[in-house]
Amino acid sequence: MEFRVLGPFELAVEGRAVPLNAAKPRALLAMLLLSANKPLSSARLIEDLWAGRPPATAVKVLQAYVSQLRRLLGSEAIATGPSGYALSVGPGELDLHRFERLVSAAAGADPAAAASRLRQALALWRGPPLVDFAYEPWAQLEIGRLNELHVIALEERIEAELVLGLAVELVGELELLVAEHPLRERLHGQLMLALYRSNRQAEALEVYRQARQTLVAQLGIEPGPALRRLESEVLRQDAHLDLPLPQSAGARRAQPAPSLPPRLNSFVGRHRELLEIRELLGSPEVRLLTLTGAAGTGKTRLAVEAAAGLEAEFPDGVGFVELAPISDPDLLATTIAETLALGETHGRRPTEILVAYLQRRRLLLILDNFEQLLPAAPVVTELLAGAPHLKVLVTSRAPLALGQERIQAVPALRLPDPMSVGDVERLRRTEAVSLFTDRACTVRPEFEVSTANASAVADLCRRLDALPLALELAAARVRVLSVDAILDRVGRSLELLKAQPGAALTERHRTLRAAIAWSYALLAADERELFAGLGVFVGGFSLAGAKAVGGASSFEVGGVVESLLNNSLLRTERSAAGEPRFGMLETIREYARERLAESASVETVRRRHARFYLQLAEEAEPALRGPEQVRWLERLDPERDNLRAALRWATETGETEVGLRSGAALWRYWQLRGFETEGRDTLERLLAQGSGSRVARAMAQSRVASLAYMQGDLPALRRFGEQCLPVLRELGIDREVATILGILGQSVLAQGEAERARILTVEGLELARRSGDLWTEAMLLANAGVALAAVGDLDQAERMLEESVQGARQVGNIRGIGNWLRCLGGIAVARRDYERARPLLEESVAILRTLGDSLSISQTLAHLALVAAETGDRGLARQLLEESISLERDAGPRPGLACNLEVAAKLAIDEGCPARAARMLGSASAHRESVGGTIMEVGWPDWAPQIAQIRATLGEKAFAEAWGEGGAMTFAESTAYALENAAGPSVGRGAVNG
Repeated sequence: MEFRVLGPFELAVEGRAVPLNAAKPRALLAMLLLSANKPLSSARLIEDLWAGRPPATAVKVLQAYVSQLRRLLGSEAIATGPSGYALSVGPGELDLHRFERLVSAAAGADPAAAASRLRQALALWRGPPLVDFAYEPWAQLEIGRLNELHVIALEERIEAELVLGLAVELVGELELLVAEHPLRERLHGQLMLALYRSNRQAEALEVYRQARQTLVAQLGIEPGPALRRLESEVLRQDAHLDLPLPQSAGARRAQPAPSLPPRLNSFVGRHRELLEIRELLGSPEVRLLTLTGAAGTGKTRLAVEAAAGLEAEFPDGVGFVELAPISDPDLLATTIAETLALGETHGRRPTEILVAYLQRRRLLLILDNFEQLLPAAPVVTELLAGAPHLKVLVTSRAPLALGQERIQAVPALRLPDPMSVGDVERLRRTEAVSLFTDRACTVRPEFEVSTANASAVADLCRRLDALPLALELAAARVRVLSVDAILDRVGRSLELLKAQPGAALTERHRTLRAAIAWSYALLAADERELFAGLGVFVGGFSLAGAKAVGGASSFEVGGVVESLLNNSLLRTERSAAGEPRFGMLETIREYARERLAESASVETVRRRHARFYLQLAEEAEPALRGPEQVRWLERLDPERDNLRAALRWATETGETEVGLRSGAALWRYWQLRGFETEGRDTLERLLAQGSGSRVARAMAQSRVASLAYMQGDLPALRRFGEQCLPVLRELGIDREVATILGILGQSVLAQGEAERARILTVEGLELARRSGDLWTEAMLLANAGVALAAVGDLDQAERMLEESVQGARQVGNIRGIGNWLRCLGGIAVARRDYERARPLLEESVAILRTLGDSLSISQTLAHLALVAAETGDRGLARQLLEESISLERDAGPRPGLACNLEVAAKLAIDEGCPARAARMLGSASAHRESVGGTIMEVGWPDWAPQIAQIRATLGEKAFAEAWGEGGAMTFAESTAYALENAAGPSVGRGAVNG
C-alpha cells in the first residue's frame, strides 16, 4: 500500500490507484496521514472536517468515516485510543516520508551522491502538494510547509550540481525558479553564479539588480549580506567563484545535456583521424564537417569518439541525432527537435523552434546516417545561418553538396604489412588486428594473436578490407570457430557474392555484404526466415513485435531472437518503458530487407507488421486518457517510426481500412506529443483515397476535426466535424458524437455564436452522461461552462466548471484541471472577486507548469497579471506579463498573445500613457484577426470602454494614428514593444503621452 500526498492525494495498492470519491473520508485520511503513527483527537478532527461548523451528529459521522477507512485499509490500520485516532503507516508507504529520508541522506554526502538523492526525492513530486485540499483551512499550514521543503530541496540539488560543473545546464531552470519565487535570495544567488560560470558576467549582475529592485519594491528591504557579497565578487571576478577542483571521484563534471550516446565498447586506433577531425571542428572556418565512407567503415563510432574529446569546446553540449530510422526528408527537423527534447510544436515549423533554441548556444550537433535524407540538406544550411555558434558533424555515405561543407573521407582501418606477419608484437599493434582482437576477447576472453594464428588473422583482416563492422561480425564467431575456419567461410562466401552480376557496389561494400551474407548463411532455416522478416521494422522492435511478424506458430521466436543476438545480427536497445527492445545496424537491416523482398511472404510480413501496430494503437487510445497516460506515451515513443512505416504502407498499398483505424487511434498521441500537423496530413491522405468502411471514415474525420481544433483551424474543424456527425449519430457512437458536438460548440463560440454554442454543448453533455464517459463528460461540462459564461450566466457557468474540475480530478485529467481552474478564476475576475480569483489561477499555473504546457501557462499568467493590475500591484503585473509574453514570443503567433497585449495596455492606461495603450490595443486587435480567430477566455474584459476613454483623451486623429501604428506592428515588433512596456515606462515613441 502506498499513500501519496506530494501532488493530487492518492492511495495506491500494488501500484494501482484506489478511488476515494467521498470528500469527507478523503479529507479524514489525509489528516491522519499528516500525523501518521500519532493520535489525533476526535475534537480536532471534527473541528477541521466541518471547518468549525459541525453537525449535531458529528461524533457518529466521524466514527462511520473511520469504519469506512478501516474496510478499505484493513481493520488494524487505524487504532482508537484515549487520545483519539492514529493511522499506522509503515516504512516507505508514504511518499512524504521517502522524500524526507532522501533529503536527509543527501545532507553531508559528496556532491554527486547528494545531487542523485535529491533528484530521486524531487521525482516523488507529482504536482502541488495536497492540491485536492488547497482551500481547506486545516491543510494550509502543511501545504506551506511542504512547498517550502520542496523549494529547499531544489536549492540543495542545484547547489550540488553547481559544484559538479553544470552551470550552463542550470541557467534556464534557475530563471524559471527565480520568476516563480522572486523573494528567495538564495535562488537569485545561484542564478548569478550559474551565469557567471557560463561566461555571462553582465547578465549575472543584471540578476542582482533585478533582485534588489524586487526586494525593495515588495518588502522594503535591501538584499542580504550573502547576495551583496556575491555581487562584489562577480564585479571583481573573484577566483573564489571559479569552479572548485573535484574533491572526489564522484564530483567530476557530469555529462551535459544534450549528450552523446553511451560508448558500449572500447575505441581502437584512428589516432590520426581523431586528431584531424578535432582540429577541423576547432577551426572557426569549419561549421559543417561531413564524414563520408562506405558502409561499415565506422563513421558513427569515429564521430562520437572525436566529439567526446571536444566537450569543453561546446559548453552547451553535444547533441547526437540518429537518422537511420527515418527515410522521409520532411522529418529531419522534427527528429532533431525531438532528440533535443524541445517539446510540443503547436503548429510551428520545427526549423523555427530549432533556430530559436540554437541561436545563442555553443553546441555541436552530430547528424548520423544522413545518406537517405540528402534532399533535406537545406535544413542544415538554415540551422547554420540562424545559429552562429552552432557546428554540425555529419556522417553519410554521400556528401550533402552544400557550399560550406568540409568533407573528410573515413578510410578503413590500417591493414597489416605483409612483412609484419612474422613479428607478432608489431602485427598486434596494427589497427585492424587490434580491433579484431579486442572484439574477439569479448566473446572469448583467452583469445590472442599468436605465432600459430598470426598469418590467418592478417589474411582475414585483408579479406575483410579492414572494415570495422565486418571485423566485428567475424570476431563474434571466434566463440565457436577457429580463425582459419572463419577465413575459409568468408573466402568462399566472398567469391560467391562477387560472382553475382548487376550490383553497382564498391569493392569494400561487396566485402561487407559478404561478411553479413556469411553470417546469414550460418543460420538455421527458421533463423533466416525471422531475420528477413525483422527487416520490416524501423528503429527497433519489441519481442511481441517480432512474434507478430514472424508468426509464433512456426517456431519459438524468443529462442531465435537470442540466437540472432549471439550472432551479432541483432543488438539490444534501451527503452524508457522498461520493455526489452532489439534493433539492427542499418547495413545489416538493409541486407535483411533484401532477403525479405526476395521472399514469397513479403506482403504477409508487411501486413502482419501493420496489423500489429494497429492493435497497439487501438490498445493505447483509451489508456492515453487516464492515469496510465505517461506509461503509454513511453511505450509508444520508441515505436513512432514503426507506426509511421505501417501507416505509410497502408496508404501506398490501398489498405485504407487499416490506415484509417490506426490513424484514428493515434490522434491523442499526436496531440500530446505536438505532432498535430503530421497526424492531420496522414489521416487526410487516407480519407482522400475514398475507401474504407463508414465507421472507419467517420472516426478518422472526427479525429481530424479534433486535431484541427487543437490547431485553431476552425474552418477545417467545422468541415470534418459536420461530415462525420450524421454517420456517428446513425451508428450510435455517442462518445464521439458528444466530443464533436463539444468542439463544434467551441468553434461557433469563438465566432461569437454563444447561444448556439451552449445548445451544441448541452446536447453533447447529455450524450456523454448517457454513455458513462466521465472524461468526455468533464470536458463538455467545462465547454458548457465556458458557453454559459459567454452568455452572462455566471452562476450556472461556475457550477458547471466546478463539476468539470471534480470530474477531471476523478479521471486523472491533469491538463483539464489546470485549464478549467483558469476558467473558474476568470469567472471570479468577471465578478471582480480578485481574492477568489488569485488562488484559483495560482493553482492552475502550478499544475500547468508540471506539464510544460506553455500555451496554457501563458494564458493563466495573463489572467494573473490582469488581477495584479486590477488590485494595484503593477510590479507583480509586469513580472507576470513579462513571462507570459516571453512564452508567446518563443512559441510564435497564437491567439493568446492578444490577451497579453491588452494587459500591457491596461498598465499603460494606469501609468498615464494613453498613446502606448492605443498602440497595444490596436496591435491586439490586428493580431487576433491575423491568426484567424479569437480565443475565448472566461471573464476576460470587454475593452470597448477603455478604447472609448483613450479616444476621448487623445482626440480622434492622435488615437487613429496610434491605433494604426499598433496594427502595423509585426509579431516580433509587438512582443518586443509589449515587453518594453512590461519593464516600465519608455522614453521611445510617444514618450510625451505614453
